Amino acid sequence: MRYAVFSDIHANLEALEAVLAKIDEISKEKPIDQIWFLGDLVGYGPDPNACISLLRERTDVIIAGNHDWAAVNKIDLDDFSAAARISAEWTAQQLTEEHREFLANLPERLDIGDVTLVHGSPYGPLWEYLTSEVLAERSFQYFSSRFCFVGHTHIPVIFQQPMGVNKASSSGASGERAQETAFAATAAEADEGSMGDSGSEQSASASLGEGERPEPTEEAAEELQGAATKTVAPATTREAANVEQVSADEETPRTEANEPEQEGEYADIVAALEAIEARTSEEEILSAEDRLNSEIEELLALLGLSQSMIKVTNEMLTPPEGHWDPPAGYRAIINPGGVGQPRDGDPRAAFMIYDTEAGFEFYRVPYDIKKTQEKIIRAGLPQYLAIRLAYGR
Repeated sequence: MRYAVFSDIHANLEALEAVLAKIDEISKEKPIDQIWFLGDLVGYGPDPNACISLLRERTDVIIAGNHDWAAVNKIDLDDFSAAARISAEWTAQQLTEEHREFLANLPERLDIGDVTLVHGSPYGPLWEYLTSEVLAERSFQYFSSRFCFVGHTHIPVIFQQPMGVNKASSSGASGERAQETAFAATAAEADEGSMGDSGSEQSASASLGEGERPEPTEEAAEELQGAATKTVAPATTREAANVEQVSADEETPRTEANEPEQEGEYADIVAALEAIEARTSEEEILSAEDRLNSEIEELLALLGLSQSMIKVTNEMLTPPEGHWDPPAGYRAIINPGGVGQPRDGDPRAAFMIYDTEAGFEFYRVPYDIKKTQEKIIRAGLPQYLAIRLAYGR
């Protein structure tokens, strides 16, 4: 069996169409049996209804992401960043009643054969960002299949662990108390600061109670995940920044936003976007990211002092663009990357093919970024959401 797997469309119709076109091209050589989507159909982007309709035409294996439920008021927006909150509120106003009901009824988790599907992680299906081996260690206890496919970080990554290390159950109960104690103690040490020698032993007596899974705010999580980008996958190219401009007399793209009534208005949008990009260089964006992440990196350093309390048995890999064969005797948590808003420094849309006999193929696909940027500006969404697409950040 062969499955096309992708995540985080984020209402980016051009990226979704490019990915589906590539899947169709691949399928002509060797058929694809099914498409699996790992959540966040909407949010950030300008085409929520069009993306929902198109994906539903191709598959019914779709799980919920945090932005999907935020758009239908199933989760609180208080923990979202300003841009995420604004886009969620805008999306809620655009959704048809049918699409609202569809998003509200999406499952948090699916188990299909030897694969578990979640958006964030097996431990925190909607919210947790898997950005380190320490976090992955806990999640390996929360699924019993060989593979778990996740999204949410928008960064391609693989965590692999020898089979038999953790005797996991579908609920993750096995080994939970010991691991939660270690994680709680790690967090406590970070709060106390760097007291004493880094190599000194500390007793781990605290444990999280059942249901007490602290979830990061969307803003803090994005900052942490931004820092992880530098570790997981280095910046690659700015090729999307050089995508040819869409001329003012080109056919107006499909969107849920109000269309400009005159050609002049469309040209004004293009000019405004070019002016924004001219003022905001890649170096300035990266510098801002560095400043935002400096405090996060300090916290990670503090956490690193006590990582010895948690026995790490998995290894983090950056998947190749192309074939990857999982080693025999290993389980894996695999993130194919993001379709509509990649964050690994490569602006191309990402997806993977899972072949139960031949392993995995990881793909990157270019799409018309400029067209999506223009839609975002025209919809009145935060300009930052348009700018970041060209840099894959």
